[in-house]
Amino acid sequence: MGPDGSVGYEEIRRAITAGRTGQVAVLTPERNVASVLEIYTSVGRGPIALGDAAAPTGAPVSVDVMTVLGTSGTTGAPKLVPLTVANWKAAVEASATHLGHTADDEWLVAMPLHHVGGLSVLFRSSHVGGRVRLLADFDPVEFSDALGVVTMASVVPTMLRRVLDVDRRRFDGLKAVLVGGGPIPPGLLEEAWERGIPALPTYGMTETCAQVATLRPGSPPAYRAHLLPGLEARTSQDGRISVRGPQVFTGYLGEESVLVDGWFLTGDLGEVLEDGSLQITGRADDVIVTGGENVDPSIVEVTIASHPGVTGAMVVGVPSVEWGSEVVCLVTGDVPVRSLELYVRERLKPFEVPKHWLVVSELPTTALGKPDRETGRRIAVRGSAPPRDEDSLT
Repeated sequence: MGPDGSVGYEEIRRAITAGRTGQVAVLTPERNVASVLEIYTSVGRGPIALGDAAAPTGAPVSVDVMTVLGTSGTTGAPKLVPLTVANWKAAVEASATHLGHTADDEWLVAMPLHHVGGLSVLFRSSHVGGRVRLLADFDPVEFSDALGVVTMASVVPTMLRRVLDVDRRRFDGLKAVLVGGGPIPPGLLEEAWERGIPALPTYGMTETCAQVATLRPGSPPAYRAHLLPGLEARTSQDGRISVRGPQVFTGYLGEESVLVDGWFLTGDLGEVLEDGSLQITGRADDVIVTGGENVDPSIVEVTIASHPGVTGAMVVGVPSVEWGSEVVCLVTGDVPVRSLELYVRERLKPFEVPKHWLVVSELPTTALGKPDRETGRRIAVRGSAPPRDEDSLT
């Protein structure tokens, strides 16, 4: 849904066709009624009764489901996540305490409101009585202009990179800019801080009402995040992160609880540092098994991205008769592939070095700006080929 309440035809069609939320009503601006009726008819849903919306009676109960949101689906089909009134209450209170969010703040967001990253900003700001500056979509120039007059913002790393590229000025008056949704390239935080942007690494997911941990405001730049009040985290022997707390959901829609003693086992890899902060290293389901060795693509990506001629890297696995999977890198930038291969061989284990390099104009991302590894894998399967001496990252 856009800031003006408009919803695209395709968005409505997907929501109604899915029908998995068990909805008994569709709340929509009058301008969308014709589209909703057309889609209901085409997919055989009904019966249909039209009426004016009325305010609910009575106060919400803590166990009532407040939202049902889809996960981002960056590694597979999205799942539906019911979040209760109690979940959201705990989340917004913890976030306000952690960030020092008050009624004096204005939060900038250019993320879809049907995903947790955008919606959570509305709930947090409503809780403290603050303002929200909502952009219909992300344009780096428009976003940069708005960043100069707000106090807080939410971005994914790609958005921050583009803002820094189009606007060379120093920003003043920002309290916190939350950076999450994907790996943060080396040097990005430092560059942002030098320009007056307090970029705070943030870790979270739909299942936890977004925010789990954010680098505490006032901390020096660091690639880690402090847990919000009321949340706990631990790691398993294989490095997978589990979280527990009042803002954590209990299970996916239509499924039994996935919690064990209140702990939710995420698909993320990382470690809990001595000071209790979290350091995220990658995704468990992104790990590439090649020749019996496990390769964490995020480690390979960070190494490749540290080359001064590289502007972006995505590492994926493709099927291989000989190795089970082969490591393939999609890369953007301006450096000869052979030179880049020599560079990473000096810094990575032999089995971590990509067997194939694909030069692309840009890396695939989702509508939220997150790395789209599923699309990346399809590109790699179609186009992987041995590097050539004349290849250049252009």
